[in-house]
Amino acid sequence: MQRSSARLKLPWWLWLLSFLAGSLLGAAALSYTPEGRINLLWVWLLWAGLPFLGSLIALLALVRPPARPWITRFQHSVSSYWQPQPHQLWWLLSQLNALWVVFALGLLVIFLLLLLFSDLAFGWSSTLLTDSERLARWIATLSLPWQAFWPQAAPHLELIEQTRFARIESSDTSFALASRWWPFLMASLLFYNLLPRLLLTGLCRWRASALQTSKLNIHSTQSTTANPGTSAPLNQEKTAQWQDAQCIYWQTYPPTEQAETCLSLGLGNWQEEEKAWTAWLEKPPQKLIWKVTARQTPLAELADKIHQARKLGIRQALQLQATSTDQRHLASWQAFARKHQLVWLEAEA
Repeated sequence: MQRSSARLKLPWWLWLLSFLAGSLLGAAALSYTPEGRINLLWVWLLWAGLPFLGSLIALLALVRPPARPWITRFQHSVSSYWQPQPHQLWWLLSQLNALWVVFALGLLVIFLLLLLFSDLAFGWSSTLLTDSERLARWIATLSLPWQAFWPQAAPHLELIEQTRFARIESSDTSFALASRWWPFLMASLLFYNLLPRLLLTGLCRWRASALQTSKLNIHSTQSTTANPGTSAPLNQEKTAQWQDAQCIYWQTYPPTEQAETCLSLGLGNWQEEEKAWTAWLEKPPQKLIWKVTARQTPLAELADKIHQARKLGIRQALQLQATSTDQRHLASWQAFARKHQLVWLEAEA
C-alpha cells in the first residue's frame, strides 16, 4: 500500500472537515427545544439509524465498486482521465469509510463533552407511535448487541412510559429518569455507526493490501523470467505496409481532414470515450495504428486498450506524430512498443 497511498493522499483539511461536521451534527441534535427536552427518537435516527443504513448500502456497493469514486476529485496529482487500479480503488474505498469513522468520532466527542458539562434530558414523542409497549419491544431488539454486558444501555418499559413528552411532568423524578437515556444513545452510536464503518475500513484495507501483494508477486515473478517484450529487437516496418490500417489518436487530436473518420482517445470525458471505444471494438479492423505525440508518456490506460484489441486479433502498430529531440521520450516509446509487441512505424514528419 505504500505505492498507492503515496500517490493517492487525501488533503489534511478533509479529515478536519469530517470531524467538524460530525461535531456540528452532534451539537445540533442535542440542542434543547423551548420546552427543555431532546427527542431521542430523532437523535437515534440521525446518529444510528441512517448511518447504519448507509453502512449496509456501502457493504452492498463493495460487490461491484464504482470505477472511480468521487473522492478522486481531491487527487490533484492525477489527470481527469486516470482510472485507479484494483488495489488503488479499494484503498480509496477504505479512505471513504475512514472519513465516516472520523465523522462518527466527532459525534462521540461532542456527546461526551455535553454529558460532562450539561444536564441532558431526553424524551420521546410521536404522533403515529403511541404504544409504549411496542416501542419497548423495538428498543429491546435494537439493544440485543450490548444488553448482555451493558444492561444499563437497554431501557426498560418504565423509563419509556415516564419519559414520553406528553406524560413528563415538571418534577425532579421525571427529568431524572430522562437523563438515563444516554447509555442507550451511546451504545447505538458505537454499534450502529462507528463499529460498522470501522469494519468496512478494515475490510477495504485488507482487500487493497491483498491485491497490492498479489501485484508485487506477479511483477517479481516476471522480473526473474525472460521477458521477450523487453529483450526482443524492435519490430520495425514501413508505413506503406499499413496504408489500409485504421488510426486512433491517443491524447492528441487528428488532423482536420481526418477528424470525422479517426477516433481520438485520452482527452475527453472518460465515460463518453469508453462508449466510443466499445462501439469501435464491435467492428474490429485487421490492423490498427496508435498515433501518439512523442513528448507524451506511455500510460497504463493505453496498455489496457492495446490488450483489449489484441484479444480480438487486431494487429497493432505505434507511430509517433513528431520525432522528439529528447532521446528519453523516444526510448520510452520504443520500450513500450517492445513490451506490448507493437510494430514500430517511422515517425510522421
